[in-house]
Amino acid sequence: MKRRISMVMAALVVLVGLAYVLPVRQASAASSASLSIVPKKNYVIEPGDSVKDKLTIRNLDPVQPLELNLRVIDFTFTDDGGTPKLMLAADAPQTTWSLKPFLTLPESVTIAPNSSKTIDMSVAIPANHGAGSYYSAILYSSGAPGEGGNVGLSASGVTLVFTSIPGQVNEKLTLEKFGAYVPATATQKADYKFITTDEPQYIAYTLKNDGNVTEAPVGSITLKDMFGKTRTIDEINPNGSLALIGQTRTFTSCIEIEAASVDFNGAVSRSKTCKSPGLWPGYYSVHLDAFYGQNGNQTQEIVKDASFWYLPWWFIAAVIVVLLIAIYFIRKVVLAIRRKFGIQPKPKKPLLRRK
Repeated sequence: MKRRISMVMAALVVLVGLAYVLPVRQASAASSASLSIVPKKNYVIEPGDSVKDKLTIRNLDPVQPLELNLRVIDFTFTDDGGTPKLMLAADAPQTTWSLKPFLTLPESVTIAPNSSKTIDMSVAIPANHGAGSYYSAILYSSGAPGEGGNVGLSASGVTLVFTSIPGQVNEKLTLEKFGAYVPATATQKADYKFITTDEPQYIAYTLKNDGNVTEAPVGSITLKDMFGKTRTIDEINPNGSLALIGQTRTFTSCIEIEAASVDFNGAVSRSKTCKSPGLWPGYYSVHLDAFYGQNGNQTQEIVKDASFWYLPWWFIAAVIVVLLIAIYFIRKVVLAIRRKFGIQPKPKKPLLRRK
C-alpha cells in the first residue's frame, strides 16, 4: 500500500513539473504573435515622382528582441476571394504588375522587447512610365529562409503595397455571376443559389478583371419580393476590396448588417456581421447597379438583374399538406355534386383480350 502511495506521489510531482515547463515552451513556439505591422499601403504616384514613407514595426514580446529580415516579393491571387498568394521562391518570375523595381527599404531591422521601430521606405516611378496598377508585398521574417523559398515562421507577416500611376489605362470588368450566395462551410463549397431552403444572408457578384489596373467597384443592390416590397444594399464593397489584374473576384454583401463594438487590447472598434434579414418564403428579384473607374478615366457601369426562390423545408411541407387537404375536400365536393344530380361515374371499359 505504501508503495502505491509513493508511486502516485511521484507521478504527481512529474505532472506538476511538466505544468511549469510546458507553458514556457509553448510561448516560445508561438512567438509569431509578437509581430505587429501595417497590413496595407496605398499610393498614387505620377511618372517621374516618388513617395517617401515610414513603416512602423512593433515587437509585442516583453522579453525577446525581434530580428527581422525584410524582402520585397510579388503576389497574385489564390481563388476568387481576397487571400493573396505570395511568390516566396527566390527564382520566382517577376509579374507584369510588380512593384519590386521601384520600392526601396532596409534589408533587416532589430526591435527591442516590447517596443517599436520606424524604418524608411520609398517608392519611385521612372519618368515616362505607363499608367496602371502595380503592387508587391513586403515580407517580414525572422530566421533564415527554409527550403523551397519558405520563410522562418517564428515571426512573419506581410504588408501589401499598392501603387496607382495615373493616366489612360485599360479598364475592363466583366460580370460573370450575380444573385443569392451561400459562403463556403466545412462541408460545402461556396455557390450561387437559384432555389435555396436556407434563408440567404448574402447577395454576391463575381467580376473578371481583364484590364491593367486593380478595381474597387461601388454601387447598390436592390432586393424586391414578390409583393413589390424593396430593400436597398448601399455598400456592395464595404471594405474597398480590389479585383486584382487577371483575377476573377467574388464580392459579397450582407442583405442585413449587424454592427457591434469589439474591444481588442483596450482599443474599441466597430465590427459588422451579417444577420438574418427576416425574409419570407417566396420569389425574389435582385438588381445590381455597380460602377468602377480610375481617376481621369471614364466611369464604367455594370447593370444586371437576377432572381431566386427562398423555399424553406417547413414551407414546402406546409404547401404539401395544404395541397393534400385541398385535394381531399375538392374530391368530397365533386362526389357530393354527383350524388345530388344523380351523375354516375363513367364505367370503365373492359380490357380487350387478344385471341
